[in-house]
Amino acid sequence: MRNLAQLFVLLGHRLHNAGLVVLAVGALALIAHVSSQPLLMAPFAPSILVVLTQPKNPGAAPNVLIAAYVVAAVISVLLKGVLPPDWWSVALTAGAVMLALEALDILHPPAVAVPLLVMLGSGEFPLAPFTIGVVALASMSLLMRTIPNWAAAKTRVASAE
Repeated sequence: MRNLAQLFVLLGHRLHNAGLVVLAVGALALIAHVSSQPLLMAPFAPSILVVLTQPKNPGAAPNVLIAAYVVAAVISVLLKGVLPPDWWSVALTAGAVMLALEALDILHPPAVAVPLLVMLGSGEFPLAPFTIGVVALASMSLLMRTIPNWAAAKTRVASAE
């Protein structure tokens, strides 16, 4: 069994991650609210979890995030234009997106929710809020990949002095 100090460290780490998720989801929820596109949270919320809790995961890399969401959006918009608005169209589009992401080696599982946003949405694809959300996710990813390395370098420099 873990000792009390280890439990407090683990609890502190979990609370830190939860706080980051609250801030990140809050920022994207604000974007969704301002743009009147609440469905934008469907794919972005799980991406935040991946980016913040598994920053070294290849699927959390900024370039993979951007590429996966762009590919998912393009395929979804194109298929929405040719497929009837039926339940199987959503499933087929999600499968096509997953296949493309795997074939291009840019697998970011939350991006497979984009077909739900596109195929079930009414009207045009919300390009501006979607782009802002993807850029925000990529920025979070970049920060999560950079800050720990920066902090570790500062610690090494301080201990060397």
